[in-house]
Amino acid sequence: MPTKSNTRKSNGSGSFKKRADGSWEYRVSYGYGLEGKLRRKSFYGKTQSECRDKQKEYEKKFAAPIEKVTTVGEWSLRWLELYKKGKCSLKMYDQYSSIVVRYVNSNIGHLKLTSVKPAHIAEMMNKYKDKSESLVKKIMLTLRGIFETAIDNDFCVKNPAKNIKPEFTKPKEREFFNENEIAIIEKFCFDDRSNIADALITLLYTGLRREELLGLKWEDVDYESNIMNINRAVITERGVKILKNSLKNDTSKRIIPLLPKVKSVLETKTKTSEFIFPDTNGEYQDPDNFNRMFVRLLKRINRTVEDCHKIRELSPHCCRHTFATHLSKNGVDIKTIQSILGHADISMTGNIYTHSTASGLKKALEGFNY
Repeated sequence: MPTKSNTRKSNGSGSFKKRADGSWEYRVSYGYGLEGKLRRKSFYGKTQSECRDKQKEYEKKFAAPIEKVTTVGEWSLRWLELYKKGKCSLKMYDQYSSIVVRYVNSNIGHLKLTSVKPAHIAEMMNKYKDKSESLVKKIMLTLRGIFETAIDNDFCVKNPAKNIKPEFTKPKEREFFNENEIAIIEKFCFDDRSNIADALITLLYTGLRREELLGLKWEDVDYESNIMNINRAVITERGVKILKNSLKNDTSKRIIPLLPKVKSVLETKTKTSEFIFPDTNGEYQDPDNFNRMFVRLLKRINRTVEDCHKIRELSPHCCRHTFATHLSKNGVDIKTIQSILGHADISMTGNIYTHSTASGLKKALEGFNY
């Protein structure tokens, strides 16, 4: 049996296992066959990328010809190739692939497209009602896409997923640092002045996504006008860091205010690269490595304070929630918060950051009269 350190889930649709000779095995599930047994296939290579390439060649070679497609499993693979490949980011394509194999084909892949009923979809989705809203919506989006394109190609006449409204686990309340934690963080970071400490202060007072922070260049900062231009991001696709000059959506490319505490950090920060928060080689930083450094920083902070003053070890993204939540608590209007955060849809901003607390309501109603 492989040890935990030698086996891990991939970002795509299967799991990787490190073999004794140093090569990799990539094991993928291809749903259930007509006999009801789960179909699995292993791909071998010197690297994980080589395994994935062999998987793609296999799927291309053995996928049913379009004119012979009959089952959901056959069409879902064609759907990925024809309607998703090259039309979305690799990261998004991997998500679709994972959903097709892990959720769609493992449940209804053996069924003929013409025989799938809404009841099949409802029964399938009932299995995942304990999953997050985000995952459930992605599964439904994938199902609807598969059947809509199947209708377009005359493989079936109705979309059985069209009117299904699945249940899902309510999202957890967004976590953010409170005022006491922020004070402890600031005291440590302004004394420490390491690259990661400066990054933490910047996250707390800009609301930037981690990927946007890592893409910042010195040319993006305008000290005279006290603004920052958010133009690019660093992402990870299949284990490789990539600098993208296109952001998540049109509203993500934006101008945000340069607040005094961030300005003081940047004005006194040593420039070692065109990037403001580079790695040790002066290149743009890997997001996963940044996460590890962030975790270590919070642990270092906690080692300097008594147990009763320890901060919660939250994620970098919680700094974004912290910034937005405190803006909301201080009376900043939702449209302004949306603009600063770069949300495409104001309902997203409203659903996340319009927290009504008893103290906030009391403060809002002080002196109220008609």
